Amino acid sequence: MNMHGAVAFDIYGTLIDTQAVLARLTDLIGDKAPTVSRLWRQKQLEYSFRRGLMGDYCDFSVCTRQALVFVCREQQVAISENAVEQAMQAYAELDAFSDVPAGLEALRQQGRQLYAFSNGSRAAVQHLLHRAGLADFFAAVVSVEDVRSFKPDPKVYQHLVRSCGLPAKEVCLVSSNAFDILGAAHAGLSTAWLRRDPQAVFDPWEVQPDITLADFSALASQLGPAK
Repeated sequence: MNMHGAVAFDIYGTLIDTQAVLARLTDLIGDKAPTVSRLWRQKQLEYSFRRGLMGDYCDFSVCTRQALVFVCREQQVAISENAVEQAMQAYAELDAFSDVPAGLEALRQQGRQLYAFSNGSRAAVQHLLHRAGLADFFAAVVSVEDVRSFKPDPKVYQHLVRSCGLPAKEVCLVSSNAFDILGAAHAGLSTAWLRRDPQAVFDPWEVQPDITLADFSALASQLGPAK
């Protein structure tokens, strides 16, 4: 499929591997860590969705921290404030998926403008990208903090499009999160769903991704020649 212009990337779970968070959580709370980790992610997103609908913006890290505390209480897992902070710190110490550097380089060789686009703060995303050796690939980090809402609010995708300086259809969002793909498509962007988890099921809505990828390294060829 031939998509022109800019390519924007979700960060957590798309470019950056969050598995290290589970490892840290296992050290802190033991056998219940896989269950807590899965529910923590669900609650983190739920809290961001709620705050977006309410117009009650906070830093994404607040949603993340509050979600962990909730899930531990719900699962009757004792966790100290210090342990909560250690689990949160794991989010700042994550690495890129192994297929990402070569995949981004292939896109750069095509002459594309690349953008990092996240619910996370600009500072948090820049830290992760620098740590992972990816920062130089990107023209800019676009954070929802500029419009004080969260994905999938249409205004955060409109902010991305403005930041790219292109018509929406000439901006392709790459994300491993189905809700993010649906949000981008609703706002008129092109979309590429990166199916990091082979068991993942896309929402059976009336809109499907323009491209579905099993491997990040295939993105450049799937997008076709740059404009």
